[in-house]
Amino acid sequence: MNGVNMMINVSSISEYIYCPVKSYIKHTERLDIQTTPMITGKLVHEIRRGFEELIKRNIWSVNEKMEIKDIFESLFEDVPEFVENKIQRYHDAQLIDLETKNKICRDLKGDLELDSWTVAIKTQKIIRKTRKTGADIVNLLFPPLLLEFSIENSELNLRGQLDRIEIVDGVYYPVELKTGLPPVKGVWKSDAIQIAAYAILMEQEFNKEVPVGFVDYMSAGQRRPVLVNTSLRNDLVNVIEDMKSMFKNGEIPELMQSPKKCVKCDYADFCEYRA
Repeated sequence: MNGVNMMINVSSISEYIYCPVKSYIKHTERLDIQTTPMITGKLVHEIRRGFEELIKRNIWSVNEKMEIKDIFESLFEDVPEFVENKIQRYHDAQLIDLETKNKICRDLKGDLELDSWTVAIKTQKIIRKTRKTGADIVNLLFPPLLLEFSIENSELNLRGQLDRIEIVDGVYYPVELKTGLPPVKGVWKSDAIQIAAYAILMEQEFNKEVPVGFVDYMSAGQRRPVLVNTSLRNDLVNVIEDMKSMFKNGEIPELMQSPKKCVKCDYADFCEYRA
């Protein structure tokens, strides 16, 4: 593999930071094991996207005479059925087992119900203060965005697919959706560097400065900012260079073994460093 000209995928950067060995095995052995967490994450992303479109559509039926409970019921009306149908298709395709299906369904219904209440409260406030309805409310609550936007740059040898690019007052913001929980403060290092990679790609693509991005930790219902400063950009460059060196020369960085991570790793059977 040519370490100089190889194209690095942004998602691989996160894998590398989590475990260089896993990244090395996956890419040199051409292994792509689809784990339950990976499949679950994809499913949750799909449902979240569909939920937002349902909410935006249902807002059109809201009017100034409705109370909070009425607004919520209007917004949430067809969400449970949508969630059940989407999850059932994954189960029918044998991508998830019954236990996983039931857990995702239970957790997501609860999360989306809470999200619907939040949107209902915001919607009522907008109506009462501005008398706006329909498209005006949608535009206020949901900024213009690009979904699953593929982007690459041959000079940077970098490519990826952003979950979302939100556009507010002409400023472009990369947004990553994560199904896991956030750290106590800030974001995980791998998530921050991933945002930096997308920011740099976006700056080249749109010829606009991207000073900040966001990570949405969906399980916690939190959006956390990532300042794309010089230090973070330098960290990204160093990681990319280390990855290229590893793939080209087979030099895996010194590994701090973690029994908790290793025992759950689907690549453990291929790993000579397994704890």
